[in-house]
Amino acid sequence: MAKTFDEKLAEARAQVPSISADEAKQLLQRPGGTVFVDPRDAEDIEGTGKIPTALNICLRDLEDKPLAQLSTILGGLDRTIVTACGMGPMGALAAHSLKRRGYRNVAFIEGGTQGWIAAGYPAC
Repeated sequence: MAKTFDEKLAEARAQVPSISADEAKQLLQRPGGTVFVDPRDAEDIEGTGKIPTALNICLRDLEDKPLAQLSTILGGLDRTIVTACGMGPMGALAAHSLKRRGYRNVAFIEGGTQGWIAAGYPAC
């Protein structure tokens, strides 16, 4: 039987660390080390914004794109990757998907982009 959304989310939260917006901001300020990914569909970002520098790679592509193509975009499997959607759940699922695909240094922002904005950081 297929897992429900809530079951997938619980599994993701159990297996991938979450970080605060403040921790994410510190990672963003490190030169060249961290890739930020927003896994929402592009039309879902309009009006809500995304974290500056975040790549928009939808969850479906994170799960299905050949690993060689994904690595060209994101870098090697040791690259630090932080995911954030609007409120957090899809970011957790995206980080979990990347971890299952072999990426070792992944996390998601608790509260997603809205948590980022609530912490006083700009979105674009």
